Amino acid sequence: MKKRYLAVLVPLVLAVPLGPTAASAAPAVTVDRTGTPAFAVNPGELRTAEAQDRLVFSLPGTDYTPNAHGDVLVGFSVEAPAGSGLNPGIIRVRKTTETTDILGAHTINSPGEASDYGLATLCTGINYEIQIKGNFGTTGGYELVKTLVGDANGDFVVDAADLSAIAGLHGKHTGDPGYSPWADTDRNGVIDSADSTRANRNLGAATSLRLASDNPLDQVLPDGALALAGLSASAFNPTSAEVAYTLTGAAFDADQSGGSFTVNGASVPTTVAAGKISAGTNRLVSGKNVISFKGYDTVGRPLYRTDTVWAGSTTVNVRVVDDVTKQPVTDPVTVRVSLSDNQSVYTEATTTTGVLAIPNVSARTVLVKATASGNRLGVLGDFSSRPQFVVELHGFKAPSPVKNNDFSQGTAGWNTGSAPVQVKDHVEGIPYFAGLGAPPALPQHAQPPLMTPAAQGGTGQPPAGLMDPVVDKDLTLGTSGQGEQSVSRAFTTDPDVVAVKIRFRFITSEVPGGYFGSEYNDYYRVSIRSQQGGDSTVETNSMNGLGLGAFDYGSGATQWRELKLKVDKKGDTIQVDLGVANVADGILDSQVVVDFVEEIKDQVEPRLAWNNTQGGLDLRFEVKDHDLEQAGTIDVYWASGTGYDNRIGAALLSHPVPAGTTVGQHGPVRVAGNLLQNPPAGATHLIAASSRNQVGAIADVTVGFGAQANQASVDGRMITAIKNGLRAAGQPTATITSTARTPADQARAMFNNLVNPARTVAQNTANQLALYQAPGRAVVNRFTTATAGMTLAQINANAATVRAAMEAEIVAQGPSNVSRHCADPAVLNVVDVGAGVFNATNGPLFVASVTGQVTRVLDERATNSCYHLELQL
Repeated sequence: MKKRYLAVLVPLVLAVPLGPTAASAAPAVTVDRTGTPAFAVNPGELRTAEAQDRLVFSLPGTDYTPNAHGDVLVGFSVEAPAGSGLNPGIIRVRKTTETTDILGAHTINSPGEASDYGLATLCTGINYEIQIKGNFGTTGGYELVKTLVGDANGDFVVDAADLSAIAGLHGKHTGDPGYSPWADTDRNGVIDSADSTRANRNLGAATSLRLASDNPLDQVLPDGALALAGLSASAFNPTSAEVAYTLTGAAFDADQSGGSFTVNGASVPTTVAAGKISAGTNRLVSGKNVISFKGYDTVGRPLYRTDTVWAGSTTVNVRVVDDVTKQPVTDPVTVRVSLSDNQSVYTEATTTTGVLAIPNVSARTVLVKATASGNRLGVLGDFSSRPQFVVELHGFKAPSPVKNNDFSQGTAGWNTGSAPVQVKDHVEGIPYFAGLGAPPALPQHAQPPLMTPAAQGGTGQPPAGLMDPVVDKDLTLGTSGQGEQSVSRAFTTDPDVVAVKIRFRFITSEVPGGYFGSEYNDYYRVSIRSQQGGDSTVETNSMNGLGLGAFDYGSGATQWRELKLKVDKKGDTIQVDLGVANVADGILDSQVVVDFVEEIKDQVEPRLAWNNTQGGLDLRFEVKDHDLEQAGTIDVYWASGTGYDNRIGAALLSHPVPAGTTVGQHGPVRVAGNLLQNPPAGATHLIAASSRNQVGAIADVTVGFGAQANQASVDGRMITAIKNGLRAAGQPTATITSTARTPADQARAMFNNLVNPARTVAQNTANQLALYQAPGRAVVNRFTTATAGMTLAQINANAATVRAAMEAEIVAQGPSNVSRHCADPAVLNVVDVGAGVFNATNGPLFVASVTGQVTRVLDERATNSCYHLELQL
């Protein structure tokens, strides 16, 4: 390889970071030079063969210490990073007042070489410029790297240790063990006495400049970094379990003053040890437990986490029996015991004896579901203290030949047994009792109601035509005493039926009686099973599990609900099972009301997907069975759920599907992101519907919160802007990784960095002064003043006083001037949105959308892997 030496003698001054001219668009630095003598790196790019960068600079005396000759010898290296096609040319240095280059000996690079190196002797009080260009018509990115000549050990000062190190490497060539380019001061490939002479010439030179590093306060912890230790939010936990959090990628600060740790709203004492913060054992109650933590890591970053866990001390004993023989089922059965309040909390196990026990269950209503081969199913619900849950496992009954899925023939074809069943005229709206006689007063349970009982008689006015003759019938299955009542129906589908749907609602007197949230948690179950297709769909839920918002308070009725199951279009045997139960006692009845069971033959099946390349949504659809005989339309709506009846407002888009459209897949049809901005209240999904029965749904975009993000400090208008941006980008989800820090949190974080025991206070102070701009440096200087004459131990002993002084200085300087993340969220909402979920195409779409909705947008992908958003309120 050809060796190069370029000596440039120019009066030495102290360098400030150099900026590229218009010929260059500086990309981010691509090489990690941590631990090297490099004190400044300027990226740039030469885009054409004729391009030339002119970088103007001077050397402020505050940033350098000159050598004994009153100057500083600086090494400049122009390097082409990986992926660049540039072959760097000669480095030219001149005074800005002169037109003649001041150059020494130099060698032009050969084709394929990726760097060029030169020396310059610079003095204060003079402005300089460097000119950079490519050789052999090459173009591409580059990095201009600056070092102190002779700084062999990378401590940013040339001293006796460097001279000794260089002398010890005399005779080393490039490629030899121990060879160091920093000791080879002219980079000619050999370390010799000439290198020692140059280092000695620069003896005493030093610089306070360092490569810019990320503010540790802005470094994002990995997803899931702050997590519960040993507890599960999706399973039952023992009440005696330890309540603790662990932290990955950082460590908890031993001083958690200013933080909080609560269990069910009550503060609990904590200890920090062995990488976790613990509130000890026996803190949980039987039932729902809300655990909330705000604390700090050793860097000073605030940490936030709130979790809900369910605990208990009850063991649920389960016995699974065959519905015909009533004997235990001894082939493998999977049993899931789930919490009716929240069915994502469950324990699942398999038994081959028909018997098992599930420990640590909360004192609440639970749902026990058993499944086995042959699409057998059994469900039973009750309060967890029930001595034994005997679950009957049902196969398929003989299909009825009676065509009575609409109840036009009463209960014919339905297996009702002794269950209290009625067939009544259909009521589409909320049930209304006016004109049918005054309803009796509701009885009460042994325990008083938790809520004020509702006025009897339903809400609103009766639907139009309520008293007219009605031909549409509904089946009502009610309770009778404590426990479950059930009915079923088995039937065969006609050929070309592609799905079966059931429309139903749940009605419970517990809601108007004021018992929502109580142990009297009545439940229902509805299921459809396919014998030939082998699939099933089940909805099992309870009053508490649905939530009070699901009910009309006056009548205790839900809106109509739907279940749909794909079936074998050649013909299938279907079984529908219904159940409803009084829980804890037999007072205050509940009902499942079925509008119809429908066999669906629709042919156009739409679906939606987020488009993270062009933004917005893609609409695709499939024409099934045969070419369309009649034209149709697919409409896209905002919706409050996944069903057709959940539509909100007018269609956002209508796509015609002409007659003759062939069997198979079609699309995509783009739904532009600008159509999806600012959804109506209550919208949780977008749906595409070709008919009532053929609906494709997709959840609206979501915004999550990382461990360092305080959800309570984020304004709803900021969330709206972010969600609009996600829709415009076709990005289904994103995470807010950081939010505003209070002045107190900022002061705490800066104080922790200033007393970091890994370095001296003086070194910490120098690092912090280099990290912050003038307002932040004023806070550091306030620390210095407040701790003058103190030892580290004395500083820590007076931490509260010192932090208070720093906090006052932050307020005086203006919190957002000290750090973009330090602000009053009621005045300036500040968030970082993690950029890792975006790609090169939809990231700009997100930025373009939010730019028009917030006050400020900063692209911090290169430094903090995020988009920084600010909204002035």
